[in-house]
Amino acid sequence: MEWIFRISLIVIFSLFSIIRIQYQRIVQKAGYKTVIEESKKYSVFLSILICFEVFTLFLFLFLPELFSWSNLPLPIWLRWLGVFLAAAALTLFIWVHQHLGNNFSVKLRIKDTQKLIASGPYQWIRHPMYSAFYILHIASFLLIANWFIGITWITGLTLIIILRTDREEAMMIQAFGDDYRSYIDRTGKFTPSFRLQAIIKKKLS
Repeated sequence: MEWIFRISLIVIFSLFSIIRIQYQRIVQKAGYKTVIEESKKYSVFLSILICFEVFTLFLFLFLPELFSWSNLPLPIWLRWLGVFLAAAALTLFIWVHQHLGNNFSVKLRIKDTQKLIASGPYQWIRHPMYSAFYILHIASFLLIANWFIGITWITGLTLIIILRTDREEAMMIQAFGDDYRSYIDRTGKFTPSFRLQAIIKKKLS
């Protein structure tokens, strides 16, 4: 049974990499010029986090005894829940990328062709990509069933998102002004806002 979860991890992260590479190629083919870009210090921090996650993932897959001291005896149904959450995260990744189109960028940057996207998941959430990352990290924690890996991965992701979201929204306000401020008022950061939920509920009643 443990091998099933390990194989699931390999498949999940392989599919994630394929999705990212494919859409990155589409963006590169379209071409663009950078108008505003993040600082290099943030890029270094992001690279360190990615390297740490990849390194610990490979160690867990091929030398799991190194992490035996922090294993958690999670029930099988929770481990399987991780598989379904991972599938949901990958589905959300694809949906997000489809609506981002050429606006997608691994780095924080505003392009000369940048558009304010408010379709698909973006009509309810400003940062659905980060929501998908959180779901994927929670799914990975359930699949790995190791508290050290789960805590370090989720903590690292949280720090990245805290550093990134304010800068990203500042860039978008600089680029789109009141249009983006209005967009902030009617959407939630990572989940639909309570205000939006109330509006939907009122319309349906």
